[in-house]
Amino acid sequence: MRTLEDLNGSCTVRSPRVSVVLPTYNREAVLPTAIATVLDQTVPVHELLVVDDGSTDGTAAVVDRIAGHDPRVRYLHQPNSGASAARNRGIAEASGDVIAFQDSDDLWRLTFLETLLPHLGPDRLVFGSHVLHSRDGSSHVVPRGMVTDPVRVLRRRNIASTQTIVADAGLLARIGFDTALRRFQDWDLCLAVLAVPGARVVHVPRVVADVRREADSISEGSAAVRDQALRTVFRKHRRQFLRDPVALARIVLRAWGRPFLRGLVGLDPPRPRPRTGPVPVAPGPRS
Repeated sequence: MRTLEDLNGSCTVRSPRVSVVLPTYNREAVLPTAIATVLDQTVPVHELLVVDDGSTDGTAAVVDRIAGHDPRVRYLHQPNSGASAARNRGIAEASGDVIAFQDSDDLWRLTFLETLLPHLGPDRLVFGSHVLHSRDGSSHVVPRGMVTDPVRVLRRRNIASTQTIVADAGLLARIGFDTALRRFQDWDLCLAVLAVPGARVVHVPRVVADVRREADSISEGSAAVRDQALRTVFRKHRRQFLRDPVALARIVLRAWGRPFLRGLVGLDPPRPRPRTGPVPVAPGPRS
């Protein structure tokens, strides 16, 4: 998104102010590196909002130390509510024209903004490709090659990771992240954008980020959580899936067919017996 300002009778192109939202939870060891990849961009960011989702480690001290050297860094704290709630808090607090997202254990390429910003516009979401680094040491590019029809492809599979997205701030303020979803929040966001009249989703076929899949990543959660999230995505965006028979078949198979087959062959883990007394609550996935 670029605006024109009339200065002394001449038109000057003003680059958009970029607000970056970074949710974090107990990641003090890796957080400084993620922050550095934002602050060292070839196109400077307007502000970086680090939303601490109830950390119990030294996250606050880490962010305060960095903010002491760079006033663009803002520290926001909230009770542990999940990554989506943290991102929504950042969207609400942001003052930029466009918003981008980073995660505390992932890395932006230093030309992330330089690559994506030229493709922005009102009511537009732009995403680049990323390298997904798996726990077994393997890696691959997602999506590989140019996505010429993002609408069709996004209906069929999730190809836009949150860390690769830059979007019009006004558009995000109207949509936001679904705090009830424990998986596929990025896919849900893109599908919601596709449903907005006049909105566009654009893919830039260049690697802009490195995404690490860790043991406590949301994407590493249980099969039951994944299945439930897929069913929620289907119910929310039913009309879009019904427009594409392939997309409809894929999500029905993933959300209902695959769990049925797992249960049929006995691959689902046994359900725990009911417990008596208070049940300890484990912390949710890290942001």
